Formats: sequence, C-alpha cells, structure tokens
Amino acid sequence: MNTIQAAFSSARFTRLMFWFGGAVLAAGVLLLASTVVGGTDKTTFGPEPGFQATLPEHTKQLRTADGKAITSFSQLDPEMRSTIRTFLATAVARKHLERSWDVIAPSVKRGYTYAKWKNAHALPVVPYPIDNVNRVSYYLDYASTEEILIEVGLASKAVLKIRPASFQLGLVPVRKGAQTRWLVDYWMPRWTPLLPVYE
Repeated sequence: MNTIQAAFSSARFTRLMFWFGGAVLAAGVLLLASTVVGGTDKTTFGPEPGFQATLPEHTKQLRTADGKAITSFSQLDPEMRSTIRTFLATAVARKHLERSWDVIAPSVKRGYTYAKWKNAHALPVVPYPIDNVNRVSYYLDYASTEEILIEVGLASKAVLKIRPASFQLGLVPVRKGAQTRWLVDYWMPRWTPLLPVYE
C-alpha cells in the first residue's frame, strides 16, 4: 500500500470526509428550505401585470345607481365601503368584536351566538394587527350581482416587525325581508403571515 492509499484509508481521512459530507448536506437542506419557505415574498397588493378580471359564469355586472358598470373600489356604494372598514377594524384587528357582528354574513358566523362571538378568543376570521384602517389599499377584482371580490393590502406597526400582507375579501348580498345588505363572507390571506397570538 503506497502513501496515498494509506492516507485515503486512514481513520482521520474517513472522519474528515464524514464531516465534509455532513456540511454539504446541511448546506443543501438550508438552500432548499430558503427556496421553499421564504425570504423572497413577491406578494403585491394589486393584480399581476396583464391580469384581466372576469366575472364568474352566469352572473351579471354590478352597476351603480346611475347604471355605470362598477370596475373600481371607489365606485362601490359608501355603505359597502363602510362595511369593509368596520370588518377590518374589528374582526380582523380583534378589537370591539361586538361591532363586527352586523357586517359579517351568516355563513361565517354559523355556530356562534352574538354573545359567544363578541367574547370569542378564536374566530373563523384570520387576524392581522392593522396599523391604520385609513391606510389600507384596495383593488377590486370584480363586482357581480352575486359577489364582490376585493384585494386588500394591510400593514402593521413597524415595531411588530410583521411584513405587509395581501388578503382577498368577499362580499355577498344578504336579504332580510325587503332589505338587502352586502356582508363579508370571505377573508383569506394570499399567503400565510406570521402573526402574534391574541390573548
């Protein structure tokens, strides 16, 4: 056995190769985790470039009182916009939950009484610590006579170190007697944010 063969078969060389292989494996796992998990969030508050919103089949375009097709958030009825702001400031921010009861559709509140809802620690609404409801961004995906879908961009206070998040919010018309109100029936993040636990 020559000197090179002896070096390759030594216990020291075997240990060295074991640690080198482990380091390469760890680097590969870290690279895979960083690629899959994050650090490269491309979330935006508006649609992708070239996106063209289309209504679901068998629905009609929602129109303003004077007959114009609603194609932007600012065209929504003031009562609808107030419903959205109330939902964000209460159910999403987890403040004054009793005020959120009247702006949320029955499908979301199923299984809850008013008393249980206003004191609940866990709600079927993804929370987010909104810094200021007046600085929320909105983009209307579509508005039909059966559903309104909106992209909502939220930010928290800088001290919380939570990155801004984009959510989708849906409204549906809920009829009660002769009156119809648009209520929130869908609220989901475009990605899963890391959030603090609310007590």
